[in-house]
Amino acid sequence: MSERRKLDKDKYDDISDKMDKRVEKGKTVAGRVANEFGKTMDDIFVNLKSFQKEVDSKISEYKETAPGKIDLDLIDIDEFFYVKVNLPGVDKDEIDVEISDKELSIVAYFGDKCEDDENCEKEEPLYLIKGRTHGPAKRVITLPSKVKMGGCNAEFSNGVLYLELPKVEVKKLKMDIK
Repeated sequence: MSERRKLDKDKYDDISDKMDKRVEKGKTVAGRVANEFGKTMDDIFVNLKSFQKEVDSKISEYKETAPGKIDLDLIDIDEFFYVKVNLPGVDKDEIDVEISDKELSIVAYFGDKCEDDENCEKEEPLYLIKGRTHGPAKRVITLPSKVKMGGCNAEFSNGVLYLELPKVEVKKLKMDIK
């Protein structure tokens, strides 16, 4: 039989101490790397939050000044559709209304066209607050039934467009069964 080797306790303690020191050194290095990584990630998140606030502010500012959709009421009374459209600050010449089949399309331009025109000789004003809507807006709605092309009326007064649209009469056919 082979002889078993005895473990030298001093040698074991020496190796164990060296391993413990290496582990501690590794923990220290890992801790520093984790701290630096953590600080870097914190910096990234702080910068992202700051960037997000800035983007949200710009989007909010844009939403407040850009016309989204045109506000309107559609009313069905007897043989007419009545449409009331709010267009504050819009000139009568800046409104286009189109009707085709069962679709009503309204396009309007809010604000001064000179603000968008590069050739305009107007001096650029310094806005401290710009809260009025500006730019083109469009609204397309589907009407519940067809409209007679003749007999439509439109009137524009005090920033409100009124439309009177006559409905097409639906003819019913009564069939005799033989």
